[in-house]
Amino acid sequence: MSESYTPTPGPDARAARVSPYGEAPAQDAGLLDMRRVLAVLRRWWPLIALITTVFTAIAAAILFRMTPVYKATTMLEIKQEERNIVGVNAVESVIVDNEFLTTQIELLQSESLIEGTIESLNLLSDPYLVPLEDEEWTALPRERRLRSLVQSFKRNLSVSPVGRSRLIDLSFEHANAEKSAKIANTMTETFLANGLSRKFNTTAFARDFLGERLEAVRASLEDAERELVAYATQNDIVTLDGEGAKDSSSSLDMTALRTLSSELTAASVARVEAQAAYEQSLESQFMAELLDNDAISKLQTARIDLNAEYIEKLAFYKPQFPEMVELKSRIELFDEEIARKTGEVTSAARRELKTAYDLALNKEADLKRRVDRLKGAVIDVREKSIDYNILKRQVETERTQYEALLQRLKEVSVADDLGSNLIEVVDRAQVPTSPFKPNRLQGLILALLLSSVLGFGTAYALELIDDNVKGPEDVKVKLGQVVMGVIPMGKNPEDFIVELADPQSTVSEAYASLRTNLQFSGPDGGPRVIQITSTRSGEGKSVTSLATALRFAGIGKKVLLIDADMRLPTFLDTGERSIGLSGILTTPGEFGAQIIPSQYERLDLLPSGMIVPNPSEILSSARFDELLEYAQQTYDYVVVDGPPVLGLADAPILGAKVEATLVVVEADKLRTPNVRVSIERLQSSGTKVLGVVLTKYKAQSKGYMDYYQYAYGGGDKAYSPDAKKPTKAKKQKRKLKIIS
Repeated sequence: MSESYTPTPGPDARAARVSPYGEAPAQDAGLLDMRRVLAVLRRWWPLIALITTVFTAIAAAILFRMTPVYKATTMLEIKQEERNIVGVNAVESVIVDNEFLTTQIELLQSESLIEGTIESLNLLSDPYLVPLEDEEWTALPRERRLRSLVQSFKRNLSVSPVGRSRLIDLSFEHANAEKSAKIANTMTETFLANGLSRKFNTTAFARDFLGERLEAVRASLEDAERELVAYATQNDIVTLDGEGAKDSSSSLDMTALRTLSSELTAASVARVEAQAAYEQSLESQFMAELLDNDAISKLQTARIDLNAEYIEKLAFYKPQFPEMVELKSRIELFDEEIARKTGEVTSAARRELKTAYDLALNKEADLKRRVDRLKGAVIDVREKSIDYNILKRQVETERTQYEALLQRLKEVSVADDLGSNLIEVVDRAQVPTSPFKPNRLQGLILALLLSSVLGFGTAYALELIDDNVKGPEDVKVKLGQVVMGVIPMGKNPEDFIVELADPQSTVSEAYASLRTNLQFSGPDGGPRVIQITSTRSGEGKSVTSLATALRFAGIGKKVLLIDADMRLPTFLDTGERSIGLSGILTTPGEFGAQIIPSQYERLDLLPSGMIVPNPSEILSSARFDELLEYAQQTYDYVVVDGPPVLGLADAPILGAKVEATLVVVEADKLRTPNVRVSIERLQSSGTKVLGVVLTKYKAQSKGYMDYYQYAYGGGDKAYSPDAKKPTKAKKQKRKLKIIS
């Protein structure tokens, strides 16, 4: 019996089934799905509006209660140049770089500068910066009040570089516009004055230091010179000015030794020359000297003339000729006289050379003796000059240091850049014309945006935390089931029969859509035996059972509605014409005799009958299978109003016997895990869960208002308006009276 309808299994197949609300998504669209965002806005807009309004109002109250604050700014330039205060790198050298720029920024925020500005403007009595109304604060010592004011001053002060330039902006905030500009300008002037003062103090310190050091070095130089002169006097060391005067060995003895050494060298040379000349005179006749003698030259000339005459006459006369003999005698006389004169000249020359040689030898010996004596004196002087040189070098060192210090002192005295400053004011602070803060318009816009984000975030968080099944998307995403129908909350929940009778009502149209989905849920026209159950009671399963049966009856189908909830029945037989389902299953008899017609055409009812203690055992019997087989042969559709799932075994038992089961879920009332457990219980018993019917859905708050407000022209024409309609059903707890 139960195998006559086999729906397509699997979640993908279920997702492919047609529903009026579109196909089920394959997976979650994420935390920030736009449809979910819109749904959150529609559902939680009162909360979002409340949070936005409250926080914006609070922000507006705070903004309009805040005291207007003015901000004045002065711009400074840090020059890019290098300068030496005294022209000597050892004293001070300044190069503007990033470190120097950072240093100036920190100095502009220094406590000493702030204290100077406070004292200059008497800011200890400024009501904006100090709490004058606080008696405890005014009772504090002045030093503590000043320290407190410095911290308050820093909070209103801002110093920052302008981009990548060498410009610095110094700004100060104050409730008084004129005072903010005055404080900024005064602080800048104080900073510049302090900078010049520091430079002057640095130069003055260098000048004083150089003066003191120069005086000390001068005294030390004088002492060293006195000690040097005293030592030279004590040791008979006399130095000469001029060349060699800087050498301690330039004493008189050393000078004399150098002179005598030069003379000794010259005397030695002269002695050697004289000795050579004398020795040469002993070995030769000194022809040069003889030729230079006039007497010998005349005698030699006369002798040559006689000898020439003799030779000439010898050609005519013989040597024995008297005239020739006389000439020969005269020549011999000349030879004798020449020899005698030559001997005299030679002897005289030798004597002169011997005398010169002796004089040179004696002079050399004398000089050697004098040099030897002076060498001893010089050696003694050199031994004494060791200490003398030490004293002399000390004097020279002291003199060099004295001259250097004197030169530096002159440079400090004539320096012309002591008044220069690497920092200049580019723009003085002007009195601001409008408050710097609060910017009320900007603050209100920001508060509105932030409060809106906070409101939406709160609503979205509540939406994420709330795991109730609220709408069709939750059925698809959280439960993984097909939405077979979405039944909106009726205008008159207490009298839904009236709405069902109206073909154009949203409730009637929703159940008509459910019927259509059931018809097209399978290849052969959908299941014919359908159980309708829910997780718990009160979700609208009985209403859905009746409405579904009525929709099928309205299209000309013969329908049987079985009330299988034998623990808490819904449909009553006021005429007691049937023993009900419990009686049929527990006693033999004809099934048709116990089925009674309802007040609606083509709709019959099998009430639950008497309440029994063991309905699950009765429903598990073969008798119930026979009933379903009979109903399927007799009726086009059988709708079984089953009991709730949780805590009971009835619904899973029924699900295993019928062709398909619809699970009714009341919108925004049940948590997702509870519904999922119910579906899993049904599926574990072999129940073929066809999908979910979402009931009591507030379409307007969930974004489906346009769909439900669509007016169908004909409606369900098979459900004739001329059909018998109840005026008003009396509410008897949760009982429905549908039997005439």
